[in-house]
Amino acid sequence: MTLLGPYGVPFTNQTILRMEKDDNLSQWLKKTLLPQGKVVPEQAPQEKKDPDDTSVPDQNRPKGRHFGHVREEARHEAQISTQGVPEKKPTHFLKKITHRVAPQTLPPKGHGTFRIIPLGGLEEVGKNMMVLEYIPAGHKESSDIIIIDMGFQFPEEDMLGVDYVIPDTNYLQGKTHKIRGVFITHGHLDHIGGIPYLYNKLGGPEFYGTRLTMGLVRKRLEEFDLDRTARLHTIDYDDVIQLGYFQVELFRVNHSIPDAAGVIVRTPAGTIAHTGDFKFDFTPPDSKPADFAKMARLGVQNVTALFSDSTNATKPGYTVSEKTVGITLSDMIKNIPGRIIIAVFSSSLGRIQQIIQAAIQYDRKVYLSGRSIVDNVGIAMELGYIKVPPGTVKDIRKASPKMVGGDDAVILTTGSQGEALSALSRMAMKDHAQIILKKGDTVVFSSSPIIGNERAITTVINNLCQMGVKTISNAVMDVHASGHGCQEDLKLMMNLVRPKYMVPIHGELYMRTAHAQLAQSIGYGEKHTIIANNGTILEIVNHELRVLEEKVDTNYIMVDGLGVGNVGAQVLMERQIMAGNGVLVVIFNVDSHSKKLKSIPDVISRGFIYMKESQELIGAVTEEAKKAYQDIISRDARAKRGDVKNYIRSRLDRFVHKKIEKTPLILPVIVTV
Repeated sequence: MTLLGPYGVPFTNQTILRMEKDDNLSQWLKKTLLPQGKVVPEQAPQEKKDPDDTSVPDQNRPKGRHFGHVREEARHEAQISTQGVPEKKPTHFLKKITHRVAPQTLPPKGHGTFRIIPLGGLEEVGKNMMVLEYIPAGHKESSDIIIIDMGFQFPEEDMLGVDYVIPDTNYLQGKTHKIRGVFITHGHLDHIGGIPYLYNKLGGPEFYGTRLTMGLVRKRLEEFDLDRTARLHTIDYDDVIQLGYFQVELFRVNHSIPDAAGVIVRTPAGTIAHTGDFKFDFTPPDSKPADFAKMARLGVQNVTALFSDSTNATKPGYTVSEKTVGITLSDMIKNIPGRIIIAVFSSSLGRIQQIIQAAIQYDRKVYLSGRSIVDNVGIAMELGYIKVPPGTVKDIRKASPKMVGGDDAVILTTGSQGEALSALSRMAMKDHAQIILKKGDTVVFSSSPIIGNERAITTVINNLCQMGVKTISNAVMDVHASGHGCQEDLKLMMNLVRPKYMVPIHGELYMRTAHAQLAQSIGYGEKHTIIANNGTILEIVNHELRVLEEKVDTNYIMVDGLGVGNVGAQVLMERQIMAGNGVLVVIFNVDSHSKKLKSIPDVISRGFIYMKESQELIGAVTEEAKKAYQDIISRDARAKRGDVKNYIRSRLDRFVHKKIEKTPLILPVIVTV
């Protein structure tokens, strides 16, 4: 039996033994895959059947189903009834699915079509969501769907007034009854942030994920009062879940948040592996490295396609370990005098654990500032992912200013990206209720700037410097490590899983292109490295992957306050025009019978010109507006109000641009008297 190399080429023992001695992957493969000259068997060892499991296949399942079902008792244990919900908050997310389903032999080739459709995450960093659909041959109406992740994206610079962008799920309209479950890879908002906005639209699907991930999902749903009816299932990495035609299991990966997972999906048509966000960290804060053994077993199980994180595909080498960052921060807490304020992502729970441990070791008090960091640390402590003595960590809102003002304080805060309303920004603006920064304080930015946030971060740093506060960033010391794998991590993942096809995901086009080129550098051909986009339909038939010419619409669905999808291209364009050139309102008082003007138009300017100093221009605009109205009415006294406004707007737009080369938003208002 031989190992399979890239796109199905046999990978022999001699090939492995010829690898260079200084190659970490080679050494690991020799040690793990070739003990005493043997190779890993083609199939993973079958788990023993649970003696308490007396379940039988569902006799009501339509013919042609090749898989069994999740045990009924475990399913009922994991669900919460929507009727008679008690006042107490649900804790069903703590209930682990206790069953084990042994991997089954998949049916032979030719049993349907496996579709993979990314709805987000392939043309941006964020709003990750992927639809997986299995269509049995000759039974299209009985297809099954599962989803991987349901995140949101923070708005781009030109999306004025927009809060978030969520995936476009119109493809799933009319198919929500086929959704068997949603698998969440980890608890970052770009993977769970869209859940509250899409939950009802998708028919309230069931969610599956690891313990911490489901805890964060539950908190997200609580904010929208959706947690009481939500069905959240906590699963382990060694659980195998049957959902219709899909056989799903997780594998442990490292990321900047604990309990991150990749997803393995098996169907009769083929198998895929989805990495989620990942890196390889041999010394993670929770002492739980990635599951190399499971990934290596995938390497001999004929994985059709690997969908792999591309965020750091342009960066050479390996990603820095969190332990390195922890040592640096620990030394700072030990040696830097005065208060230390550390700005960190609220989801970097492993790093937060290390900071708290160092503070305890060096007799410093720890305070949390910012709602998201208070919530996330609270959930992590409740579930045992952050372990500290009771009372060690305090919410700054509940502490006295005298306590917080001591030189022994370590303050963990939000605002590492310079967000306008974050705790750190309020400190820098001297607007924080509990903290007044002073000379001698040190602020550490334990993060890297997200593209587009550089200016905001610089503003915060400038304000801190004016106050005499010392600032430290990753450019000066190793105070941040990415949660995404660099090039050597990505190559290691590909060499472990050994898929037939490589599909870069999670990132801008240049990131995914770099990832594809990286795959080609280790032996993949161009036909086996697929550059997909949001809405691309990938199909696997008989373990072969192809890209369809048709695409699924993936428009920007924007969340603006309480409105979801209410902001369209026209609204955004008008906001951009107002931001750049202001607005010009022209009010016409018109006789309701004769349609004639009762007075000259009234012109109001906001953000366009200062009217007191531009009376000549305003007079010219007023006269042009009057002529425009009279011209359109003289041609057609019965012209519709909308047509009259469009004509006036067009005339004034050309007139103003000719006068001062500016194009404000022009709003004609017709008042009939």
